[in-house]
Amino acid sequence: MQQNYFEIFGLPVSYTVDRQALAQRYRELQQEFHPDRFAAKSEREQRLAMQYAAQINEANNTLKDPVARAAYLLQLAGVQINPEQTTADGEFLMQQMILRERLEEVRDAADPEAELEDLGSETAQLFNAQEQAFAQALENNALEDGKNALLKLQFLAKLQRQIEELEEDLLD
Repeated sequence: MQQNYFEIFGLPVSYTVDRQALAQRYRELQQEFHPDRFAAKSEREQRLAMQYAAQINEANNTLKDPVARAAYLLQLAGVQINPEQTTADGEFLMQQMILRERLEEVRDAADPEAELEDLGSETAQLFNAQEQAFAQALENNALEDGKNALLKLQFLAKLQRQIEELEEDLLD
């Protein structure tokens, strides 16, 4: 199979994805290529169905996740991102440090839940802004700007997961 993930789902190659169309096509493809449907077929057909089902799952997971989708779009454009790479934007690096310090200080705050909610809200706004920056950069074929937006999205997504983990920890 030589289709990209967007072609598999019949979607336009874009950062903005119609999530409802993606989910509906995913369900259709899952039913069509479910390995149980190929149980009576030849070994080769079973193997191909299993490989296709795995690729459908991988494509769905990539397109559902905004950070993975952004990385995939850059990959399609020939831009590789080192997983260890971080942004070189000094202003954003300072903002990263402040956000991390705020996360570390949540437990000592007078109202940890309120502080965590504020931090989560601010992080979500920053994430949305970087999503827009990425989409705009991709639309303008400004791939270096897109790469920088992706690096920021990766940090913000990680911070969002840490906020969720701390929230669960505080609620226990």
